[in-house]
Amino acid sequence: MSLGADAMAAAALGGSAEPAALPIFGYAAAPGLLGAPAIRARNGLLISASAVAPSPLGAAGVLGINDFTALLDPERPDRYVMDLIGPGGTVRAPISSWQATIQDGRANFVQCVVPAATPYMSAINAATSVVVSRRSQTRAGEWIEYEMARAPVQTTSYDRGPYRGTATISGYTAAVELSEVEPPARYDRALPGVRSISVGGGGVRARCAIDWLLRPGHRASADGETFVVSYINYYVNANDSYCDVGERV
Repeated sequence: MSLGADAMAAAALGGSAEPAALPIFGYAAAPGLLGAPAIRARNGLLISASAVAPSPLGAAGVLGINDFTALLDPERPDRYVMDLIGPGGTVRAPISSWQATIQDGRANFVQCVVPAATPYMSAINAATSVVVSRRSQTRAGEWIEYEMARAPVQTTSYDRGPYRGTATISGYTAAVELSEVEPPARYDRALPGVRSISVGGGGVRARCAIDWLLRPGHRASADGETFVVSYINYYVNANDSYCDVGERV
């Protein structure tokens, strides 16, 4: 079943429209001649949305933030997959482990290990970049997939054993550039599954479960401590998954 709605608000510069899929609550506004259009929406699972507000000052920009995590079924395990991006298209390959660092002011790093890699070696050798995504299901059984990290393919190795081979892929990207402005409250995240937290001269550092949406520049909180995230180190293997989240002061 598909539900939809349009929200319209007249303005001096023309009407604005917001078609939304599966909306629970929506609000659209386009104030006066020099004001910027504003759109708010709350929904169960956002399929698609668009906003239009004609203006002699240029095209309006819209940022959509969809926190889908409340829809996920906590009883269903998460999975991580890797896509190899190359001139011939995209090839999805299994990964037995991966780690990554995304951070402000320093290069980001991604490394993936592909088990039983022989059938994927041609795609690995041709790939220009890799994307690691996290997959899980909602309580309704729908799959949600979200990109966690990506990097160019800069280093590959292939280790062959008596029964199968394993490939390791890694690469670096430029540092995340953070705004000097204090992050808006809508990006605040309470860290899940906190295992440990330390507070010292270098700032706050917490080890916790991996948050789907947390990124450098967001504000995190754990055990009474609140800080702006400078880096996230991800560690995922067959037996465990967690991340280190911290600030630099």
